[in-house]
Amino acid sequence: MSNFKISDILKRSFSPDNVNLRELFDVKLHELNITENQAHKLLDIDKNSLNPILDGSVKQPNMFNVIKIADFLEISLESIIATILSNQNDVQIGKLEKVTEVSFLTKHFDIDKLYKTKVIDTKSDSDKIKNRLLDFFGFDDINEYEKYESELNSVLYSKSKKKFTDKMRDFSIKSAFRVFELIDNPNDYDREELKDLVTKIKPYSNDVANGLLIVCKALYNIGITVCVQHYLTTSQYRGATFIVNNKPCIVLTDLNKNYSTIWLALLHELYHVLFDFEQISKQGYHLTGQPDMFLVNEELPNEFAQDYFFDRDLYNYIKPHIHNEYLVKSFAKKNNIHPSFVYRGYQHFVAEIDGGDYWKAFHDKFPNVEKTMKNLSPLVWKEDNLKSKATTLKKIFELNTI
Repeated sequence: MSNFKISDILKRSFSPDNVNLRELFDVKLHELNITENQAHKLLDIDKNSLNPILDGSVKQPNMFNVIKIADFLEISLESIIATILSNQNDVQIGKLEKVTEVSFLTKHFDIDKLYKTKVIDTKSDSDKIKNRLLDFFGFDDINEYEKYESELNSVLYSKSKKKFTDKMRDFSIKSAFRVFELIDNPNDYDREELKDLVTKIKPYSNDVANGLLIVCKALYNIGITVCVQHYLTTSQYRGATFIVNNKPCIVLTDLNKNYSTIWLALLHELYHVLFDFEQISKQGYHLTGQPDMFLVNEELPNEFAQDYFFDRDLYNYIKPHIHNEYLVKSFAKKNNIHPSFVYRGYQHFVAEIDGGDYWKAFHDKFPNVEKTMKNLSPLVWKEDNLKSKATTLKKIFELNTI
């Protein structure tokens, strides 16, 4: 049997159209003009083993006997197994359903890492894990989820873009896509308005609590939806761009938990929206920092994001004064950026140009990114489900914009 699935066989076992094995057996004896004893000898199955299968009273049938009977009666293995299952009691069916659940969970999810990330609170209770994950994605049963995933895989993973072997990254990607689908931004994407909006973003970086939120509301108003995820174990990406219902959608993560980095990630993704929309539409999504043989390299969007806030000329100017906090703040104010972008830019360019390493310096100069993310209602894996999160974000984004 190809693509044998217990769940499909169980579903089929409840059909009123299941064959009557005893009737088929008697018809076959008549066709072949043989006795039941002769059939026992031909099949090499004794009467005590054959009759319980034909009558539906068998509990744990011998696999070889089942295959022989299916061949003798000229019916498929799926048909004979479904018929046998239709006569089983609830205890036996429950055992098979449990196997189906476990198979579903291990096929689609990394149970150990989901537990460590607190998406689930048990590794051993398959019922609780199944119910939590189905609720998380907003589905009622396994079949509904698997149908959705099959359709989504055709969008996200083309023949040239294979599915992730890392189940946590796959989980994160599909969670984001599902949120964007559920939000269903009603505004049309307008590239010209995005080009205009990009020129106005910089000053909002000074408002640690609300600046990013205000910008994301404005983006939503021109058809671009942004959601924030807390970093998931092994997912290892700081941003991503999706095209959902022909509209750009951006994921930002707190991978490095750095205030300026999350703004840089936003500008990086906006570059992809502006210049790589068609290519990403063909691929379904793009993960920043991940190998992608079809998309332009990441250097241009990285440079765009960095230079937008703090370019090389600004670095050369502030370099001699980087330890003078008063001058840094004055310099940042003059350039309409938060002072953390000066320190982040210095770290970047001192490494790129001068070969220095200041990545562990200036920690006290960066605001707490949690304060920024809080008002954007980041996805809290251990608490949220995607429907409730989408509803929350939709309410946030549909309030007054810039």
